[in-house]
Amino acid sequence: MQALFVNCCPRGDDSRTLRLAHAFLARLRERIADLRIAEQNPYLMQLSPVWGDTLALREKLCDAQDWDHPLIRPAAQMAASDLLVIAAPYWDLSFPSALKIWMEHMWIRNLTFRYRVDQPVGLCKASRAIYITSSGSFIASHDWGTLYVEDCLKTLGVPSFHAIKAEALDLDRSDPASILAEAKERALLLADETAALYQKA
Repeated sequence: MQALFVNCCPRGDDSRTLRLAHAFLARLRERIADLRIAEQNPYLMQLSPVWGDTLALREKLCDAQDWDHPLIRPAAQMAASDLLVIAAPYWDLSFPSALKIWMEHMWIRNLTFRYRVDQPVGLCKASRAIYITSSGSFIASHDWGTLYVEDCLKTLGVPSFHAIKAEALDLDRSDPASILAEAKERALLLADETAALYQKA
């Protein structure tokens, strides 16, 4: 089984979001013997926003179905993965810009989606995506980032989406250790459920 971990946590090991993601992935490794986890880190990959010249090249590569080109390889890896795990903190009502740039690179015609009449149809192999985030404040209904990631992945063919959130970590009366512990417990339970799902497949 192949999982792809998308690490959009700019604080690295100091990131509370990343710690939750590592707990989820560690439990998944315990439960699935043949699990392989690849990682994409948009910061280390130095992905650039998609613009004019990049778009023109991408269209040529899509027409030729050249999925081994460096511009296309990240999306090809994503399209072939059985499970997606994305970790990004809650910033400015959504997430860090690196995740938006990564997502732009995933929309590859004839690889991750194709058009049927005038509607995109997803082609990705993954049957489930996990989105892990944390925030200093309450997220509540202002969760544009989770909604965006969910809608994009479902459009690209990933039918099941689950989110783990640790909220209000930095408020004056909050107990961040307890909040993180509770979020970690939910992450471990979701890892157990995810492992059981894939072992039945």
